[in-house]
Amino acid sequence: MNKYRVFWLVFLGGLLLFAAAIVWYTRRALAPYPPAQVALEALVSDNQVLVQDRPYGWVFIPQGAAKGGLAFYPGGLVEPQAYAPVLRRIAANGYRVALLRVRFNLAVTEQGKARQAMAEAPQLPWAVGGHSLGGVVASNFAQNNSGARALVMWAAYPQNDLSDKATPTLALFGERDGVIRKEQLEASLSKFPKNTQTETIPGLNHAGFGAYGPQRGDQPATIPAEEGWNRVARSTVDFLNRSLVGP
Repeated sequence: MNKYRVFWLVFLGGLLLFAAAIVWYTRRALAPYPPAQVALEALVSDNQVLVQDRPYGWVFIPQGAAKGGLAFYPGGLVEPQAYAPVLRRIAANGYRVALLRVRFNLAVTEQGKARQAMAEAPQLPWAVGGHSLGGVVASNFAQNNSGARALVMWAAYPQNDLSDKATPTLALFGERDGVIRKEQLEASLSKFPKNTQTETIPGLNHAGFGAYGPQRGDQPATIPAEEGWNRVARSTVDFLNRSLVGP
């Protein structure tokens, strides 16, 4: 066999193997975190909360008149249904909660999605929130949309400098978070709105804000999942009561 032909066969074979490895790695790296069964069960209506599918995602509607609304962006590469357990708890406390569905499970692809949910109930005072990357997108939305009267950030920090804003803000973190780098968070603290309420939940990790299993780089939580969801929901409801409803 001609030595040049051998060279090109070996070269092309190596190139194909390299391309296959890139495809495999990309698919693995961008594979979304699916919701646990308990999250799917939280999407079923009962006598406390009505859950409806919408073009923008899902809406949790409480029994009786809603006190306000929360439009919520999911974390990066997390399927949004994973946040149903916590968001359902918030809805059961009197808030209309919109869980947003975004392209490729990346909130940065549809940063204005909250407008669709807010337009369905314009009579309500609305907050916008999100987890991780979703919290970053929520902060961008709050910066540019006056209709967002409050901001809820779970395990997230602002991308832009919001220190001159008076937007009521909840910055909720988990003590066991292994995804957020300490130095990144410390460098971003000055970007939060000036009246930000910061709280750290003992024993909670990064993935504990939802129900999608372990997350790469995270630390294990030291509190049960249900307890973590209850703590996150309670802190968020208390904040919404103060920020959207008032005394």
